[in-house]
Amino acid sequence: MIEGKLTNLRALEREDLKQLRDWRNDPDLRSVFREYRLLNMILQERWFESLHKKNPPDNLMFGIVDRKNKLIGVTGLTYINWKNRNAELSFYLGDRRGNTAIEDDAVQMILDYGFNELPLHRIWVEVYEFNERTIKMLERNGFKKEGTIRHAVWRERKWWNSYLYSMLQSEFSKR
Repeated sequence: MIEGKLTNLRALEREDLKQLRDWRNDPDLRSVFREYRLLNMILQERWFESLHKKNPPDNLMFGIVDRKNKLIGVTGLTYINWKNRNAELSFYLGDRRGNTAIEDDAVQMILDYGFNELPLHRIWVEVYEFNERTIKMLERNGFKKEGTIRHAVWRERKWWNSYLYSMLQSEFSKR
């Protein structure tokens, strides 16, 4: 378990999969994910199994739990490139969405883990331009916008840009 000020990170368990599937199928959350399909338990199980197939892993995922050990979200590092020491930040709250203190606590824990335990050099995020809440969270936590991918996603019958944000280990250390 990784302990934060308000939340903890723990390993995901098979018992979490139904809750994760339900969150991933929530229309508000699904609109900001790359995965556009509704997920069933077969797909959720395949994803869970894929987390444990490679050594070293390409993805390290954790459950975000409150002080009563209730699962409230998920975070992790995906597309890990061990040679170049970079990974993508994955993050969402299923419960308590919009609670900036909980968001910041969980993000700071996964950044600390990525930069100080692994150690990674760069952690990046791709976020759609309409996802203003996540953009604010990234900027609040020290991520820098580094570019735009034009017309990267089709939502609500129109094209939207995608933004790339990142943080370097040296920037995290200065915080």
